[in-house]
Amino acid sequence: MGIGGSGMAGVSYLASKMGYEVTGCDLETSGHDPIHLKNIDLLVVTPAVYFQKIKDPELVEGERRKIVLTWQEFLGRYLHKGKKVICIAGTHGKSTTTAMVGKLLEDANLDPLVNLGANFKAWNGGARYGKGDYFVTEADEFFDNFLNYRPEIIILNQVEFDHPDYFKNEEQMQESYKKFVGNLTGKKILITQEKSLHKKFNLKVFGKHNQQNANMAYLLGKKLGIKEEIIIKSLESFPGIGRRMELISEANGVKVYDDYAHHPTAIKLTLDGLREKYPKERILAIIELHGYKRTKALLPKYKAVFDSVDGVIIGPIFKARDEIDKTITVENIAKISGHSNIQTFNSIKKLIENCKLLIVNYDIIVVMGAGKSYLWARQICNLKI
Repeated sequence: MGIGGSGMAGVSYLASKMGYEVTGCDLETSGHDPIHLKNIDLLVVTPAVYFQKIKDPELVEGERRKIVLTWQEFLGRYLHKGKKVICIAGTHGKSTTTAMVGKLLEDANLDPLVNLGANFKAWNGGARYGKGDYFVTEADEFFDNFLNYRPEIIILNQVEFDHPDYFKNEEQMQESYKKFVGNLTGKKILITQEKSLHKKFNLKVFGKHNQQNANMAYLLGKKLGIKEEIIIKSLESFPGIGRRMELISEANGVKVYDDYAHHPTAIKLTLDGLREKYPKERILAIIELHGYKRTKALLPKYKAVFDSVDGVIIGPIFKARDEIDKTITVENIAKISGHSNIQTFNSIKKLIENCKLLIVNYDIIVVMGAGKSYLWARQICNLKI
């Protein structure tokens, strides 16, 4: 259930390659129906089904038959079995680091299995099937999903409070991370982020955050005994992943980037990296806030987040898993950010119309968010100036 989701799609693909007969449904395309469970041994679901107000009859029937697992439980219990699991966790950079590590192991002829929550063009999606010993997995803390895994190696990127729609506070989140690290098995290798970088790489992807991601992958490569020249060549040829500062248009001399960043720290790091790459160009950032509870919890962190760009547009808040809270508005963010050139819109139509007038004033446009903002980015690319 929920086979269209990025994580689920990858796991479904890997399961089919590993000998499972896989069928699937998705709310937005085929819909759900208990009839789907005829002759089914396991019902694998996205955790999102537990955030619906009313339980779907297909889920109810699956629970009655005691055959329901989240895809993370299925991955940890079945697909990881007999493999040396490498998990990449932390608030920022999980998908990119997972892809970097997967590519590195591939380039070192270790033929890994990989699953991540983003699209990597070389693998035509978010998963890679291989026959090697290693299984590289992006490990998400939301819903305590990562507690389903028993890794030999953990790469732990920067940890910051996130997912207030699940974690009550920072302490509860930290307890989950401690339990996750406690799940280490076998060699029990933990690689954490250090303030000083070991290496400066000539990367195709820009920004200090990507240098940090590459350093984590480098440390892992050294730990696995991969030759230095193979590690460096692999990392420096890494092309990036979908929706992580993905250049989607250069029409009319305006570069349009699509980016997944939706935590204020990630937004700032990404925009700072963009400014470093384009020191003299005029940059417009278009921001989609993600969830009301989340935006409220992270409100103070938006101070000075947009300082490195010339203009900012904040569009409608994406209603994620929570309820609409009318006390949280786009104007709140605009005020706290302190940016001198910022506009807010509660309508996508008005935002796009306004962009049509503004585009001529900018060299770079970056659209950021984890909800529907990728659609805004495509609409902006199609505007006739």
